[in-house]
Amino acid sequence: MPLGYYMRYIVVDERPVTLTDVQTALSEPDGDYVVDGEETEASVSFRGQVVGHLTLNVPGDGLFDEERDELVEFADEGDARGKRRVLDALRRARGIVAVQVLFGDGDPERTLGALDPLWRWLHVNRRGLLQADGEGYYDGQELIFELE
Repeated sequence: MPLGYYMRYIVVDERPVTLTDVQTALSEPDGDYVVDGEETEASVSFRGQVVGHLTLNVPGDGLFDEERDELVEFADEGDARGKRRVLDALRRARGIVAVQVLFGDGDPERTLGALDPLWRWLHVNRRGLLQADGEGYYDGQELIFELE
């Protein structure tokens, strides 16, 4: 996997996502997670290995608009099913939970699996879509818009 691999949850829900929410999401499966950070940025560790760097982006923070505009540009180039739904979610986005996935020397599947509880919690507790670099957009487990 590439060094700059990102996954993002595009939040369209009115309720913001906080680091406390992230800690809640990762405390439910077992006690193997540590979320270390303040306010909008944190590292996420699983069983002693850092698996991601998390950033909570919201309108007005300087990064949100730039990131959202880039995602809209990439999605707009595609013509697969689900495009309208993805573009609508991006335009209505109220936040982006961005995770730079850090594979290190670890197994990519294990690293990605370690982040699954976060994505599941977000899907259940906040309306939105999950975006994975080089793959596309997911509604829960269903790929709704594949990026080429």
